Amino acid sequence: MFKKILVLSTAFIMLFGANLKAQDGEYGQNYVKLQFVQPLGEYRDYYNSGFGAEYGRMFQFNMDIANGLMIPGLDITFIQTSFNTGKDHIYFGNENLKTEGGLIWDLGVKLGPMMTFGLTEGLLADVSIQYAPTVIFGFRKGPDENMVINNQLPYDTKTASSVSFAHRVSIKGDIRYAHFLFGLEFLLGNTTFNYGHNIIPAYDAANNYKPRDEKDMGLSTLMLNFGFTF
Repeated sequence: MFKKILVLSTAFIMLFGANLKAQDGEYGQNYVKLQFVQPLGEYRDYYNSGFGAEYGRMFQFNMDIANGLMIPGLDITFIQTSFNTGKDHIYFGNENLKTEGGLIWDLGVKLGPMMTFGLTEGLLADVSIQYAPTVIFGFRKGPDENMVINNQLPYDTKTASSVSFAHRVSIKGDIRYAHFLFGLEFLLGNTTFNYGHNIIPAYDAANNYKPRDEKDMGLSTLMLNFGFTF
């Protein structure tokens, strides 16, 4: 899906690039947003709600649809970052077998087509879909595998880190009035955390303890945005 978004954005630029300009006047130019970040699905099982911020720029094509009620454009987020603290996650109902705390921090950019709708005088709505390549830094604690194998209670823990990459897709809608905006955004995608240490409890088919260093995880996220244009 992200490839389609990138191709669509490129096609928009090639078709209308000569008429592409930074939005001005009532449409604003740059934007800064503060975000409340809520993990969804499995992501929510491992991480708490968090906060983020982004800075970007809206461009519009020098054309309008339906007598100016709709204006196509391009939404470029130059930087987007957020962080969430980790939750303790218990495996197999065993309080001793768990990954603990930590945090996740992501850093990325976003690019994609947008459409601006004129709702009423001074009130605008922006809808966009963006490709969002993201670098993700993760930190977790997990049980020391040697102590678990030798049944040495209580288990000590190891701290491990991971750097991974995710192809994500952003679907968002904002309402703007004057220089203020608020809206909703959904981020979709997944990644593979590789912690470099076997801190993730697991058993093989023979029910032998075989901890892992990797964890595949969906990164579905809901974000509430509040910010301003300038």
